[in-house]
Amino acid sequence: MATVSLIIPTFNRPQLLGRAVASALNAGTDVEVIVVDDASTDNTASVCATLRGIKYVRLDRNQGVAGARNVGLLVSTGDFVAFLDDDDLRLPGSLDHQVSLLQADPEACFIAGAVLLADQNSIPTGKVAEPGSESGDLFWKVLELDLHLIPGSVVVRKSCLFEVGLFNSHLAGIDDWDLWTRLAEGRPVLVDQRPVCIYRCASPSSGQGSSALARHLYAAVQHQRRLLLLPRALKATASQRRSVRKRTRRRIADTLSWRAAEELPRGALRFAASNFFTALRLSPFWAARPTHFRVLCRSTVARLRKRHSQTPAPVS
Repeated sequence: MATVSLIIPTFNRPQLLGRAVASALNAGTDVEVIVVDDASTDNTASVCATLRGIKYVRLDRNQGVAGARNVGLLVSTGDFVAFLDDDDLRLPGSLDHQVSLLQADPEACFIAGAVLLADQNSIPTGKVAEPGSESGDLFWKVLELDLHLIPGSVVVRKSCLFEVGLFNSHLAGIDDWDLWTRLAEGRPVLVDQRPVCIYRCASPSSGQGSSALARHLYAAVQHQRRLLLLPRALKATASQRRSVRKRTRRRIADTLSWRAAEELPRGALRFAASNFFTALRLSPFWAARPTHFRVLCRSTVARLRKRHSQTPAPVS
């Protein structure tokens, strides 16, 4: 039985899988790497047959990332569990480091670390995304999406999953946040600022799940109503719960507006429009404040200048 089980769900991306597995095996001295093939239709199975040191599970029908993670959890043997998307990478020794911190604090349900942000080629950009908090009772911060949690940066005490349940497979794109919230309801969370993984940032056209930012964040706002019915949340006053909703909507509106402004000069018009109009839908007065419009106007001007510079001069 391994100390930590690391679960990698995969679907039709065999060209990325080898690197992810190698990084997982190098992340700990006693790690069980479980690859869950979510009914891939390409040569993923044959690629996995060549990978040493993994436990391979193939699903007969596609169950989505959450369903694949749950299958991995059910066959795992470690006291601790970690997750890694097939296009992300674990850093050397990172699992040993996080597990040691969890072992030193038996009350904590999970630990979150920082991540190195990378481009589409998994080359770090030099930017680091830290969780943004100290360790402790972080239920409200997690519930409000005010804690930066990437699945590849989290290690969970497996016994805590028996207290709250597994991933909700009906919450595509936000199933991890839902689980972190339920875990944090009754247990403290450890936060460590040391980077533990390399996260391949999504682009509007990359086809990653996180490319659908507006849809996922809008779904999070809708699902938050259910999370506010958790026993811990119901102990708060109605006014406090309304404040949580308001802050969350504003935070998401900020995120969507800034991402729209960031991608607009690069030509991602549909992505930018979807993000900005979703921000308006969630928090119209906040999203439409002058600061956001100035940034969007500058982005639009930059886009127009770029198009103009790329237009061939007329031949005389």
